[in-house]
Amino acid sequence: MKIFYCFLLGLLFSTTGFAQEKNNEQQPKMKLSFEGMIGASFGKNFYTINLGGPTLMLGVSKDMKIGIGAVPSLYAEGGKLGTRLGYTPRVDYKNIVFMTPFFPVQPFGKWVGSVGIGYKFQKAKK
Repeated sequence: MKIFYCFLLGLLFSTTGFAQEKNNEQQPKMKLSFEGMIGASFGKNFYTINLGGPTLMLGVSKDMKIGIGAVPSLYAEGGKLGTRLGYTPRVDYKNIVFMTPFFPVQPFGKWVGSVGIGYKFQKAKK
């Protein structure tokens, strides 16, 4: 009986050794990069200059990404300039950004939308 258990143990170790073989194919790796965005958007009776904030992006293809993000903005309405944090769905195609930011306004709970375009810049790839 001991021989049978030794045989099973040897078989187990030999099969796990084969399971650890490396595949010659390159496995996709996660990349971490720094990128920013500057853009402008226009709405009814206001305009904004937007800077890239935190975004959550999904790569659709090599050149296209879609996602949502926050855009710190200079907000101009009625001759008054201020800062606002907008939230936007966005589509990035190469270095061009298409976005539709939404901004909170007073009274609380009211949001206004706009449409904009921007330029995305990123650290050069080595």
